[in-house]
This record gives sequence, structure tokens and C-alpha cells, in this order.
Amino acid sequence: MQSIKRRNGRVPFGYRQNPEDRTLLDPIPKQLEVLDEITDLVCQGVLSLREGSDWILHKTGRSLSYQGLKDKVDVKKFFSQKQKLLVNNNG
Repeated sequence: MQSIKRRNGRVPFGYRQNPEDRTLLDPIPKQLEVLDEITDLVCQGVLSLREGSDWILHKTGRSLSYQGLKDKVDVKKFFSQKQKLLVNNNG
């Protein structure tokens, strides 16, 4: 995984500030894997946002509010729907 450019003052979940270059953020693979797993479970209706937020804290030791998780889930759902439309229109 590669570093990404920092966009604002907040460091997003799954990243940490690069110690050598403050304009870059380094990924934390374990946190990103857990986030992907939990967002899938929330999208499928297996977990609520609050339960997902609790699981993220339990698995990573780093908190993500249920509203922050909702933002991640909404983005995932948006791109999932967009991909389905593209496949249906090309198929």
C-alpha cells in the first residue's frame, strides 16, 4: 500500500501521519482490512452502525464513531451501485 496526500487537518481512519513528510499519510493495513470487513457486514445488514463501530474499536484499538462509519458505508454503497449500473449498461 502506498502513502496518500493529506487533504485536511484530520487523519482518516486506517492511516497515520508520515513521520518524515507531514503532507503524506501512511496506510495501516490491519485497520483498513477491519474497516473493509465491517463496512461489508453493515452493508449486508448483519451489523448496525453502532455495533460496527464497537467492533472496529475492539479489533483495532482505534475508535471510529458510528457517524464516521456511516460515511464510509455510504461511499461503499454508492460505488457498488455505480459499478452495478456500469455492468448492466455494458452487458
